Amino acid sequence: MFDSGKFSHGAQVAEWEKELSARTGARYAIAVNSGTDALVLLLRACGLRPGDEVLVPAYSFFATASSVVLAGGVPRFVDIDPATYAMDPDALADAVTPACRFVMPVHLFHTMADMAAIGEVARAHGLTVVEDSAEAIGMRRGGRHAGLFGAGGVLSFFPSKTLGALGDAGAVLTDDPELAYAVDALRHHGRAGHTLDNFPAIATQSSRPGVNSKMDDVQAAVLLAKSTTLEEDIACRAALAARYTERLRDIPGVLRLPRSTARPERGDRDVFYVYLIEAEHRDDLVAHLDAHGIGTEVYYPVPLPRQPAFAGLGCRDRRFPHAEAAAGRAVALPLYPDLGTEEIDRVCEAVADFYVRQAPRAPRAPEVPHTRRGTAEEVRGKAGDEAAAERREAAGRRETAGRTGTVDTLPAAPAADNANGRAADGRDADGRDADGRAGVGAGVGAVGTSHVPPVRVEFFPRKLFEADRKELIGLFREVALDPSQRFILGSRTEEFERVLRDSLGAPDVVLCGSGTSALELVLTAMEVAAGDEVVVPAFGCAPLAAAVVNVGGTPVFADIDPHTMVVDPDDVERRIGPRTAALMPAHMFSVMADMPRFTDLARRHGLRLVEDSAVAQGAVLGSTPAGLWGDAGVFSFVQVKSCGMPGEGGAVVTGDPQLAARVRMLRNHGQDGRQRFVHHLVGRNSRFDEVQAAFQLHRFDGFPERLERRARIADYYSERFAPLAGQGIVPPPSGRDGRCYYVYTLLVEERDALRAHLDRAGVATHVYYPLPLPEQAAFAPYAPVGEQWPRARAAAARALSLPVHHLLSDAEVEHVADSVCAFTAER
Repeated sequence: MFDSGKFSHGAQVAEWEKELSARTGARYAIAVNSGTDALVLLLRACGLRPGDEVLVPAYSFFATASSVVLAGGVPRFVDIDPATYAMDPDALADAVTPACRFVMPVHLFHTMADMAAIGEVARAHGLTVVEDSAEAIGMRRGGRHAGLFGAGGVLSFFPSKTLGALGDAGAVLTDDPELAYAVDALRHHGRAGHTLDNFPAIATQSSRPGVNSKMDDVQAAVLLAKSTTLEEDIACRAALAARYTERLRDIPGVLRLPRSTARPERGDRDVFYVYLIEAEHRDDLVAHLDAHGIGTEVYYPVPLPRQPAFAGLGCRDRRFPHAEAAAGRAVALPLYPDLGTEEIDRVCEAVADFYVRQAPRAPRAPEVPHTRRGTAEEVRGKAGDEAAAERREAAGRRETAGRTGTVDTLPAAPAADNANGRAADGRDADGRDADGRAGVGAGVGAVGTSHVPPVRVEFFPRKLFEADRKELIGLFREVALDPSQRFILGSRTEEFERVLRDSLGAPDVVLCGSGTSALELVLTAMEVAAGDEVVVPAFGCAPLAAAVVNVGGTPVFADIDPHTMVVDPDDVERRIGPRTAALMPAHMFSVMADMPRFTDLARRHGLRLVEDSAVAQGAVLGSTPAGLWGDAGVFSFVQVKSCGMPGEGGAVVTGDPQLAARVRMLRNHGQDGRQRFVHHLVGRNSRFDEVQAAFQLHRFDGFPERLERRARIADYYSERFAPLAGQGIVPPPSGRDGRCYYVYTLLVEERDALRAHLDRAGVATHVYYPLPLPEQAAFAPYAPVGEQWPRARAAAARALSLPVHHLLSDAEVEHVADSVCAFTAER
């Protein structure tokens, strides 16, 4: 990962897809951010239309039904087979209505649904089968892997799964090439073509409204490593389950033990994700086991039709007796490969004690958690608290490379103090270390000073986190060994939220899965829905429009300012109508939108104001930081952003406590944090990984310095390029107020010619965005016939972005400027 410089949707993800395809026998395996996203994308790719009914079991994890709603459909619940906890084929046949187009069986806990019988019902009624096989890696019937009996299936790699990552991750499995192509596009903003491990593809146009559901490469690397022991782990789980069954079968009060429907001689295999029993006085048993240091989990205390989030579906009068019985009696006992037989026996003894009403025995140490806590090797290694202490000490040490210089010059390089001419920090006169890596503290000499041209000036630095390689590996170990075993939304996430609040002076910050997801969370929390319009820029990144479409709204496109390329407030006001619910200006490239004007517009028209500040962290307009102007702002932490990290992540910033509370619920399946598996809203899976939070905490103190380096490079460019405005090369507005430094973008009359010239000079450039949003296939249906956005079209034809990242050496910066100036001289 460090060598490739791609930390999401990169080479590790591509390798994991190949491994997963080979392991499951699926023709296509498409890696995504989570099992929940996998279900949503699969349904959308299958052609689910608004209002279509999808038959789902009444007893399952919330995402089984919420994914249907998020994809635009309506879940219709079916009771379960009490022996397998999967959809009952007979009940399925009785539940079909004329509006039903899909059936989604779920393989739960340890065994598969009766796919033969469900398939017969589906064929009889013309239903498309999509499998929620999130828990079913390794399960097979007739040699065929779960997820491959219908149009497609999904896998979840949530940390506690049979094969778990160190954060959220998932996949879609299918043998259908058209379906695979659609999911591939949808997961990356609807972009068609090859985008996996391909930086330039980020600016290609969107063929359909998509999402950001890219898997982090760090999670793919974990899965590649852990998959080498998957078969051994599955066998171990089976042996532990057999011991449970042997010890529990004769205990009065244990009403039901797991039952296998697999016939190995036919190529069937069950896989014990959890060991689930049904028990009398279930809640009292859970309390008894907890008192004895034994962890349990109640899957699932509320059947899906009784969830508060689905109260509007009209299911209150329908009965689902088997689902309701399971919800009141089922409990999962500890099951993971590191359990020993003595621990299994202790769990069984405690269960027996409860039912024969013996006096509780004193609990034995160590406790038996419900889910995996750490391998034997990890326990023998450095203690978790000691490792954490080392990480905290390391996090307190920041690079303090010397910086000098004035506002109108780049910082000077540290003086050399050794025989080889390198500075005290080991860097040479061009700001490179012994390995040739560019530094952040090098100073530019007088314009015109002769320098040896660099081999290639990268637009996106592939060595972006090279200096943090050792620290990231250490943080990874720290999170993996943390006794809390919280890999998502844990204490590090809370601490990073606090750090961001303090740095911004913001009332609340909510971390989430990506900047794109942050927009959707905000719009959903604001209850933007079908029939509502949101005014967005006609020139910008696809999520500006896709986020509106994905929550059911309609994007209304406004033209941009011809110089700054941010949306024009006058054109926005012209497009406000009776259905307008919100305005969503975006800061572009290096310039903030005119937020005082937009604040006034929103106030006068009684509209919500969403500030897309994804690229603008650290920018300030007047005295107000980007993100704090509207009802809510969003940030993106994808690796190439100013405050990027080695993976996907985002944040919502708001001063509205009710909005913040709703966003917090929505990012985690609509749960309010009080009771697990009770869902009050139809939420998403948009959670922040603890490894990424730890990395951001380690690196955040250096953010102002990195941002200042970008600013000084931009200032230098602007000074050099100001005389070129009359020659067809226009730089962005100069100055620091309302400026952000994500990328530095010129407006060029002969854009393609300059780009080719710079490429020959060894300077990489980037074109954002070659087509205005309303002219892209994904959003053309929302563009009124005959409407024009001439300034957006002009920007799409003229905008060219130059490298401005903080790792550029001064020689590289000067080479870029010299090369641009040389282009005009040659004309």
